Amino acid sequence: MKEYWAIKNGGDRKSEDQNGPLKTLGDIAEYIGESQTNTKRLVKLNSLIPQLQKLVSAGVLGTTAAEQLAYRKECVNDKSI
Repeated sequence: MKEYWAIKNGGDRKSEDQNGPLKTLGDIAEYIGESQTNTKRLVKLNSLIPQLQKLVSAGVLGTTAAEQLAYRKECVNDKSI
């Protein structure tokens, strides 16, 4: 999700970005009509390994529990960090 929206963490905000203006989590939240808190949660859930994402989608694993798991290295997709 971060790659798709080109969300940047930190960085030099004074210089021009080659691929257009930098997007913040707030920009994305506004675009999708969610709060920044919910958008941050969605980004975190998106970093889970596919097996856990499927459990969340199926309703077997709750989003609160899944978000907590997303903070554990063994539950996170290395490519999404």
